[in-house]
Parts: sequence; C-alpha cells; structure tokens
Amino acid sequence: VDFANRFVGGGVTGAGLVQEEIRFLINPELIVSRLITEVLDHNECLIITGTEQYSEYTGYAETYRWARSHEDDTPRDEWQRRCTEIVAIDAFHFRRFLDQFVPEKIRRELNKASQTQGKLSHPGVLQNDQAYCGFARPAVPPQHLSAVATGNWGCGAFGGDSRLKALIQILAAAEAGRDVVYFTFGDAELMRDIYNMHTFLTEKGQTVGDIYRLLLRYYNEECRSCSTPGPDVKLYPFLYNTLESYADSTDEDEKGLGFDD
Repeated sequence: VDFANRFVGGGVTGAGLVQEEIRFLINPELIVSRLITEVLDHNECLIITGTEQYSEYTGYAETYRWARSHEDDTPRDEWQRRCTEIVAIDAFHFRRFLDQFVPEKIRRELNKASQTQGKLSHPGVLQNDQAYCGFARPAVPPQHLSAVATGNWGCGAFGGDSRLKALIQILAAAEAGRDVVYFTFGDAELMRDIYNMHTFLTEKGQTVGDIYRLLLRYYNEECRSCSTPGPDVKLYPFLYNTLESYADSTDEDEKGLGFDD
C-alpha cells in the first residue's frame, strides 16, 4: 500500500521524504504516474503493476539517505512486468483527533480500502451503489491473491489514530478475502495491541458488520459529546469491555433460563 497524497506522489519532486515519496524514489517508474493521474476522488485509488525497485535506502524524512543499488529479483509475468502491485490510497486529513470517529469519515476510509460492486454483505456498513477502491480484486480468485502489505496509513501528518486505521484496514481485507501483513515500523506495543485485538475479535466470532456497528457505538457513547481533544475511553479498551460485558450478560441470561442444566 502506498500511503498516498490525493495528488499521487506527494512531494516526490520537491522536498517530501516520507513513505510515499520514498517508495517513488526507490521505484522511480512510479513517478510517471504524476503525469497521467488526476487528483484522487473519495472513491478512487490508483493501482500500479510491474514497477521495479532500483535503490535501497536508510533513514526517514530528514535522515533519509540513498544506500546502494538494488537488484530486484521479483519474478516477471507474461508481459515481462515485475509481479509487484502497488495500490495508492489517500487517507483523510483530520484536523481534530475526534473527527476520524464520525461515521461518515469511517465509511470514507473503509471505501478507500475496500472495493465491491454494489452493497457489501453486511447491513449498515456501506450502502452506496458504486465501485470502491483498495484491496479487492473481483476478477482474481482469492486464493491467487497475495497478502496486503500495509501499516500506519494516514497516521503521521494526517492525524490518524493507528489503532483505528489498523482495524479499518483489517475489516477491508476481511471483506476482500485478503490476508494482511501489517508493519508497525518498530512500534512493539502497537504490534501487540493489533495482534491481540484481531485474536480477540476472531475468538468472539465478530463479523465485519458487527465491528462496524461497534465503531458507531463508540462514536455515539464516547466521542459525539466529548469536550476534550480525545475521548476518556480509548477505542480498544471500549471494544474489549463492550464485548466482554455482552458475553457476561448473555451467560447470566442463559443461567436464568436454565440453559446450564
């Protein structure tokens, strides 16, 4: 995934040196896309197939340095393109931390990362009769698709919450039938949090629609009337507590009805 600017390539021909610009520098064929790609709309992405990596680097932003030439040994397809696919999706730029939990903003980010014809299979998730961009490839059988390599999309200068963005991308990948390889860029705590949350939600049998409705509930209960820059209860503790409380109440109901006999 290219964590793109809506003007694809961002500041690669200027002073930009973060994730997107670095990818364009080490795979310079990507720069051509700036000549032929209009600004991305809210339901658009750019899929680029076959670019080759020519350079290796060290550092990031002001510490970025070219390191050495790179010999790309990625296999080629029948068109002699490298079997590399890069999808550019631009995250929304949040001026206020709480804005990203607004239902319309969550739907916008889900739309960027998931692609479907018509409505998704989970009521209340996406109700627009359009084709959405991102992880899905309707013409390709799921077993032939590689995992999506991604990370903290829109979580730097764009103000995104890394735990929410991870969950959004996991939901999109689940709907698309794709595995995810998630890079936390050295953040061990975030790595554990995402892994534990994914394990927890899987064990609880939560669907994409279930989790989406929990996100709406989180906004209504913790964010909508919040007068501080951030909510008192963070997203992941809210999900843990809500689902555990529901499980406990269900157990009590079953005992009251004699289901444990």
